[in-house]
Amino acid sequence: MKIEMLYWVDHVGGKVERLDVELKPFGYKMAPVTQWKTLIAEEDVEVEKGKPVVVKVRTVDIPENTILGPLNIMRHALGTVIDVVECGIPDRVEEEKCIDQVLFVPVDDGVIKAGDLVGVLKVFFIKTGFLSRIPLLKPPKVELREEIVEANITWRDNGNIYRETMKTRVFGYTRSHVGVWELLIADERVRVKKGDVVRIKIKEVNLPPDTVVVPLSFMRNAYGTVLDVVELGKPRKVEDEKRIQQAVFLAVEDGWIEEGDLVGVINVYFVGVEKLCSIPLELEPKEVNLVYKSGEGVIRKNVTIEPFGYKRAATASWEVLVADERKEVIYGEPCLIKVKNVRIPRNTIVYPMCIMRHAYGAFVDLHSDTPLQKVEEERYANKAVFYPIADGEVREGEIIGIINLYSVEVGTLSKVKQWLDSWLDEMGEAFAESDWPMW
Repeated sequence: MKIEMLYWVDHVGGKVERLDVELKPFGYKMAPVTQWKTLIAEEDVEVEKGKPVVVKVRTVDIPENTILGPLNIMRHALGTVIDVVECGIPDRVEEEKCIDQVLFVPVDDGVIKAGDLVGVLKVFFIKTGFLSRIPLLKPPKVELREEIVEANITWRDNGNIYRETMKTRVFGYTRSHVGVWELLIADERVRVKKGDVVRIKIKEVNLPPDTVVVPLSFMRNAYGTVLDVVELGKPRKVEDEKRIQQAVFLAVEDGWIEEGDLVGVINVYFVGVEKLCSIPLELEPKEVNLVYKSGEGVIRKNVTIEPFGYKRAATASWEVLVADERKEVIYGEPCLIKVKNVRIPRNTIVYPMCIMRHAYGAFVDLHSDTPLQKVEEERYANKAVFYPIADGEVREGEIIGIINLYSVEVGTLSKVKQWLDSWLDEMGEAFAESDWPMW
């Protein structure tokens, strides 16, 4: 299958060119470890709430045979990094690459200062192959590289922005592939307009130590999607307990978020950073309003959702999102673009593949015209939420993004605890005392 890729030739906002790309049915197997890479601003940038901006960062070299994803929980007082820009023409995952710009979405007005930590990347090491050979692949051998980094961490308190220079060792973590779902439930009534980027107060979510989070793909609210989550106050380490009080919400429609509405879901993954003796895992059923569209308009349905978790496979496949219509896009105005139907098999979760694949914007989420469905059910995505960083045109047949598809085994909390206990036994001495910090 051949598709077109539209990219910036020299710099974002400069000259664009098109490249023909041949698609093949590929997948990969992951190594059980993840490297961190820090994204540090290289210049002062004035930002305005809700106006996405491309920020230059110190060049980050990315090894061959890797894929990327942001380390969620907002890392800068003024906003969040939702994607990164590769130096030059976007290349294959099998090639070495570098990152020198990021797509930053401000949630407040202010100035990003040179030296500020604006975000952190997770680097996943993989071995690729044709789908038919994925079960036969062995995970790649990986040696994590320690780096000493100096940067400003920033946070907001009572309307004031604070900066503190930190010099820290940056390393990574070992993944368990075991996670639970946490619901992001609005704790206030908020009016939203298309294009708004708002911090919505949510019922507090307590995260155990040694966990990382990722928003669960597929729009969970009729009015928009969650880009990130926020912990108030000074940023905490991955190995610390955390409390999430806000969701960064991108509105794609005008409307009202009501108290009790489900605005999104996050995957909470357990990882190895320091020695773990036990893993706290106490979740209760939650009552929420599902908010979705139907032929009758926007429907609110009150339901009780039981706590569940899952074990993710170490193998995955890719699906490319290809525009199935021509669409004029306007800077800063999110839109739904029709894509060629993507089948999401039952017991599968979706994870966007980082690195912008279209010159005029970033893919941020999937959308389906059918009512919300469970992960355990087969689904189809026929639209993508696209966040433009420039005025332009998306043409039919152009790539607008790539998604990773992971098979999962869903289980009750007791089953999740069994998986985690088994993982801890397998790790053994790998959880020896460590002082790997990550801010």
